[in-house]
Amino acid sequence: MKTTKQQFVTGILFALISGAMLNPALAADVDPTAISQRGDPERWYQEEMTPMAYFKTLKKEAEAVYQLSAMECKRAERNQQSACLREAKATMQQDMAEAYRKSGIRPR
Repeated sequence: MKTTKQQFVTGILFALISGAMLNPALAADVDPTAISQRGDPERWYQEEMTPMAYFKTLKKEAEAVYQLSAMECKRAERNQQSACLREAKATMQQDMAEAYRKSGIRPR
């Protein structure tokens, strides 16, 4: 069972990540000409906007939330750690199922 602190941390992380993804003004504006080399194809500097790229982003977010939750579980009382870790893992599995659903990628 998640503690109130874990729920708060998870909620804050989700809000920050979601806000950053939805607000292009927060994204760093990188000038492709600043990093490109002469003769490089333009496609090398275009962001990949595919279902797989979206899935990878959601997966990375789920893994980050799990990692933070696991660190919080390790700070919990010893008799509550295993239950906390089980819940964190279950939450990650739910997040991954949601990532597959949202991106349209089929689970392997």
